[in-house]
Amino acid sequence: MKLVIHLGDNPVYLSFKEFDSEVDVDKLTSIDYSNLYGEAVTCSALLNQIGLLKAEAEKTYSEQKLEFDIYEAELRRKIRKEYSAKSLKLTEKNLDEEVILDKGWKVMKKQVIAAKRDLDFIDSLYWAIQSKDKKLSVLTKGVTPEELYNEIIEGTINNIVIKKVKLH
Repeated sequence: MKLVIHLGDNPVYLSFKEFDSEVDVDKLTSIDYSNLYGEAVTCSALLNQIGLLKAEAEKTYSEQKLEFDIYEAELRRKIRKEYSAKSLKLTEKNLDEEVILDKGWKVMKKQVIAAKRDLDFIDSLYWAIQSKDKKLSVLTKGVTPEELYNEIIEGTINNIVIKKVKLH
C-alpha cells in the first residue's frame, strides 16, 4: 500500500510493508532518536496498522466466543433432555459439571481463551504505539513542514518505507 503525504509543498511517499510473520514489538514501540522526524511522520500510519490488527483480533475473539456460547447452550439443552428422558434430577451444579467435563466444550473454551489472549496482546501494543505517537507529537511540536522534510532520513521505519521526492 502506498500513501503520499505533503510536508508543506514537499510530497513524501510512504509505502506500507505487510507485517512479517515475525514483528519486533520492542522496535515498534521504542523511538528511534536518530530519525525522530521519520518516526513522527510514520507513527500515525503504524497506529492505524495496529488498529486494523486490533479490529481483526476483536472480530476473531467475538466469533470464537459466539461459537462457544452456541455450543455451550446446545450442550446444556442436550444434557437436560438426556436427564429428563431418564427421569433423573439435574441440579445446576450437576449441569455445570457435565458441561465442563465435555471434551468439545474444553477445546472450544481453550480457543476462546487463546483468542482473548491474542486480542489483549494486540490491545496492549495498540496503546503502546498510541503512547509513542503522543510522545513524538510533544517532541516535534513547533517543527515546520520544511524542517521536517529536510531532517527525515529515508529508509524503513515503523514498518513503513520513507522516500523523499526531489523537487527541481
